Amino acid sequence: MYEDDYYYTISKAADLIGVKSHVLRFWEKKIKFAKPNKILNGRRYYSSLDIKNLLLIKKLLYVEGFTIKGATNFINNYNKSVASQDLHTNKKILEIKNLISEGKDFITKHIN
Repeated sequence: MYEDDYYYTISKAADLIGVKSHVLRFWEKKIKFAKPNKILNGRRYYSSLDIKNLLLIKKLLYVEGFTIKGATNFINNYNKSVASQDLHTNKKILEIKNLISEGKDFITKHIN
């Protein structure tokens, strides 16, 4: 379904999760675990861990009948076992990838 250590745009993430993009934006405002990485131009990129969390959020809200607050509390307890270093490392990797991509674009524009 999705690859580990990969980043998805909001439209691709919405397709994978089975919701509309505006639902992901709403969850981003209400649930702290639904916050994607944003690059300088404001584009959202969802990591594999974000996709897993969002699938869990969808299940909790749509299948289990949790409220948003209840789902947030459940995920707080669920994610205590996930090391914060993994999240930090994934964000740093995305930042590096974005810098490389922006550098490549800059070089391509100025060499041709």
